[in-house]
Amino acid sequence: MKKIVFLLSIMTFCTVNAQFMNGGLQNQRQRQMMQTPERTPEPNFDVDQYLGIVIYDIEKTAKKSGIKLDSDEGKSFSKIITDYNNKIKQIRRINSFTLNSSKEMVENFQRAVIKNRDYSNQAEVQKKLAEDLKPISETMKTEDQKLDEEIKKILSDKQYQKWLKYNKSLNKTFSEEK
Repeated sequence: MKKIVFLLSIMTFCTVNAQFMNGGLQNQRQRQMMQTPERTPEPNFDVDQYLGIVIYDIEKTAKKSGIKLDSDEGKSFSKIITDYNNKIKQIRRINSFTLNSSKEMVENFQRAVIKNRDYSNQAEVQKKLAEDLKPISETMKTEDQKLDEEIKKILSDKQYQKWLKYNKSLNKTFSEEK
């Protein structure tokens, strides 16, 4: 009988102790979560992504499109992508002031929204952004169409479909206006 009472008291002690410890840990986690305030992330507007500016990595692009760079087709593909990248870098360099000012304008608006919760100027900011970036967007669209035409000439249908799929993953689409 003494053994049963002793065993029962030890089991009760263990369960009470386990429950207390688990509850204590939960309370400690809750206190830690309450002490660390959540910070809103700093605004980071990516103008290149907004405009669809992509600088291709030749090796990765060739691999995703199913092209071997050693072949003649691969060498012409590499030359086309290199020329395109150089044109895009030049367009970005020429329009760097516009791109930077647009980025700064949107980030300032986002900071103001975070601070004041006032979205009243959102339509104006979007309209100004569209106006400022329209010439760059048009230039990009013509360069993309030229690239797509040149790529279409050298790739097979299967490779061209892989090319389009890869560009879709980069959020870049080529409009077919034919």
